[in-house]
This record gives sequence, structure tokens and C-alpha cells, in this order.
Amino acid sequence: MKIVLTGNNNNYKNGYNGEYESVNINFVAIGDPAINLSGYVEVTKEQYDEARDSDDNLKKLVKQEIINKLQEEGAK
Repeated sequence: MKIVLTGNNNNYKNGYNGEYESVNINFVAIGDPAINLSGYVEVTKEQYDEARDSDDNLKKLVKQEIINKLQEEGAK
């Protein structure tokens, strides 16, 4: 699956005067033969800070969050 990062938004839960608490990572994912996903995943500040040094790390994080969401839905 090819994941393209399209942007991110910091989420400030206590107003702009404080630190951000989470990040929405926007993406488009395309797979063969017919998988098309787009949207965002919300990750913690800590997860984002760990992965933000490279696009590959951010893509791995997005992919893992997608897998986690799919597994959560399958358990319902």
C-alpha cells in the first residue's frame, strides 16, 4: 500500500497558549488492486514526536493506526 502524507494539524485542548496534545496526520493511501483510503489518524504528541524525523516513520505510524482501527472495528 502506498501512503502519501498530505499534511497535519496540531490539536490544542487547552487553547493556543499551551502545548499541543495530539496531531491529526492527513493521508491518502492507494493499494493494488482497488484499495483507496483518505482521511486522517489522530496520534498522541509523544507518538508524533517519535516519528516526525522522517516521512517513512510517519507513514509507518499512519499504517499502524489504520491497522489498529480496522482490528477494533472487526472486534465489534
